[in-house]
Amino acid sequence: MHDSEKMALLHVLRLCQPVVSLEIGTANGGSLRQIRRHSQVTYSIDIDPTVREKLGPTMPNVSFLTGDSKELIRDVLAECRTKGTPLNFALVDGDHTCKGVKADLEAILEYEPIAPLWILMHDSSNPGCRRGISSVDWAGNKHVHAVELDFVAGTLNAHGDSLKQAWGGLAMALLLPELRTRPLEIGASSEAHFKFMYQHSIDYPSVLNSVRYWTHVRWKGLRRRFAWIH
Repeated sequence: MHDSEKMALLHVLRLCQPVVSLEIGTANGGSLRQIRRHSQVTYSIDIDPTVREKLGPTMPNVSFLTGDSKELIRDVLAECRTKGTPLNFALVDGDHTCKGVKADLEAILEYEPIAPLWILMHDSSNPGCRRGISSVDWAGNKHVHAVELDFVAGTLNAHGDSLKQAWGGLAMALLLPELRTRPLEIGASSEAHFKFMYQHSIDYPSVLNSVRYWTHVRWKGLRRRFAWIH
């Protein structure tokens, strides 16, 4: 996460003081270290079994779950219902495909909150992730009171393997126990910024981008093949 995203994450955690928190997509545990410090109970879901091996010894108060996130999310929610403990915070940062993001969010939205639930969604400026977030039927859940796609705006990478790819950004959703009485408006405060990044990104459907992508992949392959020369 960029510094602005880290600050937003910390602000939300301090605001909601979670009883139970859930992180989907843990990787090296950067966000998880902050989440567990502010939460009474923390669940980590990742498809990589080495996450538990790497982080478990230093985070004994975290329950590490390995496997299909959409199924494990339902297991966590069922445990919350059984114990009567509220899920107050969730960070969605796992499968970054449109289908994967949507499936994770739809699983969370099966939960009926007994206290405010803040959901942060990382990489909301990536075209696939943003489509996944936007395609969720937020309005169909009457407990959803706010959705903002650009809680924190993302960036267009200028170097490295992710050159000209749009990543980063945080979307936010807030669920409350009481039912919403007004139509839900999906906020997108940096939509113009996102469209500009998208049009200049490698993901934008154009002939030039297709040539650039092919050249980039081809060059990487040639470098690997002839690395022995150096």
